[in-house]
Amino acid sequence: MSVAPGLYRITTHLDPNPAVGIDPRLRAGIVPVIVVPPEFPPEGSTWEIIQEDGQLYLLTINTARTRPDEDKVLAFYGEPGERWRLVHHPLRRGYTILSPDESLAWYLPDSGNLTQVQLKPLELFLGEGYFFNLEQLIDN
Repeated sequence: MSVAPGLYRITTHLDPNPAVGIDPRLRAGIVPVIVVPPEFPPEGSTWEIIQEDGQLYLLTINTARTRPDEDKVLAFYGEPGERWRLVHHPLRRGYTILSPDESLAWYLPDSGNLTQVQLKPLELFLGEGYFFNLEQLIDN
């Protein structure tokens, strides 16, 4: 199942399904991708998903492009981003976000505010921390 380009809110499958994003108040060149607290403004959790090369997607937030940095996911302002593979799992009703070669996946160890998204190798049995919801937003 391919993902239509557009604006999205990405939430985790972990209770209570918080949004994933960045702290929009930070204007440094590099910011961590985190579980955002509910009091953050919408630009902290509004993603633009841009399809590239068939099944690969650029994930940008507040004009910053995501890419791996060691074992974390960061957003870089004014720099190129990684293209990610978005794999739908119908039985889990969610997506995994994978590196292009599918060796690493976005992973959240818990749903606490400001928890940073990690990159981990895929396991045989994926826990809820590997699954995300992609909620398409409608432009008005």
